[in-house]
Amino acid sequence: MLKQILAFIKKDFLLEKSYKVSFALGVLATFSGILVFYFTDKLFGRRLTPYLAEYGIGYFAYVFTASAFFGYIGTGAGSYSERLRTEQLQGTLEAQLSAPVRPAVFLISLSAWNFIFASFELLIYALAALFVFRLDFSNANLPSVCVVFLLSSVSFAALGILSSCFVLLFKCGNPAAWVLNNFEGLLGGVYFPVAVLPLWLQPLSKLLPVTYAVRAFELALHRGAGLYELRSELTILFIFTAALAPFSVWAFGKALERARRMGTLGGY
Repeated sequence: MLKQILAFIKKDFLLEKSYKVSFALGVLATFSGILVFYFTDKLFGRRLTPYLAEYGIGYFAYVFTASAFFGYIGTGAGSYSERLRTEQLQGTLEAQLSAPVRPAVFLISLSAWNFIFASFELLIYALAALFVFRLDFSNANLPSVCVVFLLSSVSFAALGILSSCFVLLFKCGNPAAWVLNNFEGLLGGVYFPVAVLPLWLQPLSKLLPVTYAVRAFELALHRGAGLYELRSELTILFIFTAALAPFSVWAFGKALERARRMGTLGGY
């Protein structure tokens, strides 16, 4: 199992290594995104201060950490369908799925490199926060932060696996990916607190795991909230994770089985 995962990581690393300009542009894109938040804070940050009282921080610190967190856990939500679609277009998906690799191992391998690269981007965010923007993380409760990261990453990965089922079955037209890409950050409190949303829209945010993940992360990082204080958010995240993780792997196996039976794995 480990050798199979490492083989996938090596393949993805060699592929990424061959596109050095793309890698550099990705780093620059990360910094440009940070600057957008910085200047947005200069223009409108004070208007959002009342909505951020429970976190004890300003808008830039909130959106900076929330977007960094969302960027990492969102790797699981987006990487599966994107990678599967890429393999389809390159004509390599059928060969990979014909190898003696279990679906669960294949799914882990498919996103392993993406999470490694996302960790590198998260490091860039952390260094910029500490040494460029001088953000204060002295109140951070690291055990709580780690638990939130773990539950959020698994639940989002499960959503990504469900999204990849549409790619296996229908190639193009992925409603799950469309919802994840367009509504998770907007309604989940990533770019502004949920309290800013209109009252009629706020109940929709409660249906998304990212809402509880971001709130728990911000409270653990900036307020030092412990596991007991975050019990409501962590319980909901655990329910999402416990329900979605096994179901998503089962659904992927069924989608793969149907694609093999229909002979459509090689199509794109």
